Amino acid sequence: MKLAVLGATGLTGAQVVGQALAAGHAVTALVRNPDTVTLRHDQLVVHQGSPVAAADIAACLAGADAVIHCLGIGGLGTGAPTTLVSDSVKAVLAEMTPHGVGRLVCMSNIGTGGSGSWLVRRVLPVVVRRIRPILEDKERMEAALRSSDVEWVAVRMAAITKGPLKPVRTTMDGRGLGLSVTAASAASFLLARAQGPEFLRQTPSLSN
Repeated sequence: MKLAVLGATGLTGAQVVGQALAAGHAVTALVRNPDTVTLRHDQLVVHQGSPVAAADIAACLAGADAVIHCLGIGGLGTGAPTTLVSDSVKAVLAEMTPHGVGRLVCMSNIGTGGSGSWLVRRVLPVVVRRIRPILEDKERMEAALRSSDVEWVAVRMAAITKGPLKPVRTTMDGRGLGLSVTAASAASFLLARAQGPEFLRQTPSLSN
């Protein structure tokens, strides 16, 4: 497959790129600063540009079979309102049909859409208040996906940590999961969603 990856320099995005190349896929990554991409590979193309600019996104998507969108604010954010992720996903959606790209796999968060309600209310209320703008942006992103005609999966992640590939747990409501998922585990799950019928037009929640 040929994959277009946004957010390729983040904790999970870098794992997506590395795992995809190791599996024999070709990868085109859209990044603001190419110098932050230290990996070199014959099957990796790095485009410099903005994740919300139509022309830059079009260059990244050209010839791709699927898009994996790993863009995020990072950490808990600043607490300030943001539209970065939803604006980027909307811009990607607008370019997918013209470029013949049929599938979009996105990172979302547990807490979005009321998922993981017990966890949100009882375990992480202070954290959730801090990341509320991020969750609201992910909700706008998921709404844009639902309104689109493309194949999509939005994976609602537990807190992403460094660590090796581990077995994962999934639910459709975020209940019964652990508090975290390693970036390697998250990346493996995202890559698997780039093809096959499982979880299409759904929002599975993920943890280790």
